[in-house]
Amino acid sequence: MTEKKAIFLRVMLISSLILVAAVAIFIQLLNVQAEFSDRVAMNDPVIKLREIPSPRGNIYDVNGNLLATSMPVYTIAIDATQASDTLFENNYRSLAKGLSEIFEDQSASDYAEKLRQSRRKKKQYLRIKSGIRYSELQKVKELPILREGRYNGGFVYTQETQRTKPFGKLCERTIGYGRAVSDVGLEKAYDRYLKGKSGKQLMQKINGGVWKPLSNTQDVEPVAGSDVYSTIDIRIQDVAQTALLRSLDKYEAENGSVILMDVKTGAIRAMSSLKRTEDGKYAEKFNDAIGAAYEPGSTFKLASLLVALEDGVDTAKMVDTKKGAFKFYDRTMKDSNYERGGHGEISLGKAFKVSSNIGIARTIVEQYPEEQKFVDRLARLGINEKLDFELLGEAEPWIKNTDDPTWSGVSLPWMAFGYELKMTALQILAFYNAVANGGALVKPRLVDRVKSAEKLVVVKGVEVLKPSICSEKTINILQDLLFGAVKDGTASNIYSKRYSCAGKTGTAKIASEGSYGSEYRASFVGYFPAENPKYSCIVVVTKPKKEIGFYGNIVAAPVFKELRDKLYAEKPIDTPDLEGKGASSYIGIAQELNDIHEELSYPKEEVLQKSAWMKSEGKALMSLDLVEGSVPNVKGMSAMDALYLLENMGLEVELQGKGKVIRQSLKAGDKLGKNQKIALRLAS
Repeated sequence: MTEKKAIFLRVMLISSLILVAAVAIFIQLLNVQAEFSDRVAMNDPVIKLREIPSPRGNIYDVNGNLLATSMPVYTIAIDATQASDTLFENNYRSLAKGLSEIFEDQSASDYAEKLRQSRRKKKQYLRIKSGIRYSELQKVKELPILREGRYNGGFVYTQETQRTKPFGKLCERTIGYGRAVSDVGLEKAYDRYLKGKSGKQLMQKINGGVWKPLSNTQDVEPVAGSDVYSTIDIRIQDVAQTALLRSLDKYEAENGSVILMDVKTGAIRAMSSLKRTEDGKYAEKFNDAIGAAYEPGSTFKLASLLVALEDGVDTAKMVDTKKGAFKFYDRTMKDSNYERGGHGEISLGKAFKVSSNIGIARTIVEQYPEEQKFVDRLARLGINEKLDFELLGEAEPWIKNTDDPTWSGVSLPWMAFGYELKMTALQILAFYNAVANGGALVKPRLVDRVKSAEKLVVVKGVEVLKPSICSEKTINILQDLLFGAVKDGTASNIYSKRYSCAGKTGTAKIASEGSYGSEYRASFVGYFPAENPKYSCIVVVTKPKKEIGFYGNIVAAPVFKELRDKLYAEKPIDTPDLEGKGASSYIGIAQELNDIHEELSYPKEEVLQKSAWMKSEGKALMSLDLVEGSVPNVKGMSAMDALYLLENMGLEVELQGKGKVIRQSLKAGDKLGKNQKIALRLAS
């Protein structure tokens, strides 16, 4: 019994000791937690509950191409006091040489001097470089001294995220920059979805200003931002921006804008605004397409004619434009052909096609003796109201009213052709788009949807601002006149039998300090195809060099033409043959052509290579039998089809004549060389 009692006492003693130890440990944990909490609450500079930014959502184009994303970047630094004297002295020059070779921003001697001075002054934190990529970080980790790590070599690095646009300068202003303040574009407009929700984490500040995470049950995980799927098509954006840049360069203009929009849905496929920089180049510094309201000039004649037609005016009505000059009160109005003797007496319809200022102005003045009635008619179209566009910064349109203190006897005639009023490029395009869309005014938009993982957060559908801006009869007349303005009017230089379109030129003087000088704004706005509109587009070029060219048909319309032609050539756009000669032939990606044939209930073709080029001739699909590295056979193709195909193969193309290709200087099947030229002979 005595032995059992002794064993029992020993067990109780050990158990008591274990219990006391456990209680002590528990109390210590509580003390530590309380100490941390007190230090955090007292804003202790060493330990803080710091905000952890959430991963920002991505922005995509309409085809799923990544337009903006957050990438990890790193800041590297060194505590020059950590390495031993032997390690430092034997290796700091090699380290300096390695850093110089990786970053190419400083010489090896400069890096060596910084390292040596940091060591001498016993600096515990020398920042070497910020914003480096992961691949660069891996190279740095292998350099002398730094490869010894944090404690033996003093190597310190921290990770951050940086907003990156994979397509660089393309569409950068529309996308935005993802910066915390003063942001623009989609990054700003959809920031509340993109930014997600920040988290919290307890962290301790260690040597070198680096924050180290501490274990803590109060941490809050960040919630990733949602992804924004835009309506932008980066392929079309590239074509539009390149064409605009080419025109700005050629005419040495101050700035310019281009917008291309889907007629039925209002989805913007391309938007670019370029401005000349101090070094003579062009960059997206400000979105003039939405943020700058200006006097549009002759493109506004469409609105004037619309209200006149709705009030009973007939396009067959004759109007005397004299010899290109006509006096309204104390000011003389001139047509662009004034020096050639003017147009004389012409129909109102022709006055529109040849863009006669006098013809339109005299009609409006005669039709509206009560001037306010014309202003009210314009207001009913909604063109004096903002579109409430998604991006911030849409400028307010301004239509002068008769009670305005600056209203004068010449206000009405000058308003008739686009002066004494202001609109943005997007607002003008929306109006023309309504005419193309059978009268329905749809709201332009840049976003299709917002998604969080697989969950739809926002879905942006077609928003109709006005079911119809006018009667169907008026719409049909206006569409015919816009087609006529391209076929045999002021924009006849971009007319194509193959690629139909409709539109109107504009050439407006720019007011400065209350008077009009010798600077101009050239524009063109229209849509294509003319018969079944798919896209609407506006091009505005401000202050082109007058000596080189300044008219809308010369400066702006060719940008529209390039966009139109490349979109037709890249992917067939269904349109009837304008000359009544039967179905046109097209060139395109095999799968796309096959899909179109299937949609039209044509015999289904077997497509062996989805990426192959094929030719559609009526109801038949024929392979072009392209061989990589060899000259293709382009005989029988249209000029634009052949040009598109050959230039994408790296050939420099020279066109001779008009129509389809009947002869090519390089034989089909010949091996392609560098910087080769090919001449194509064309005939109708």
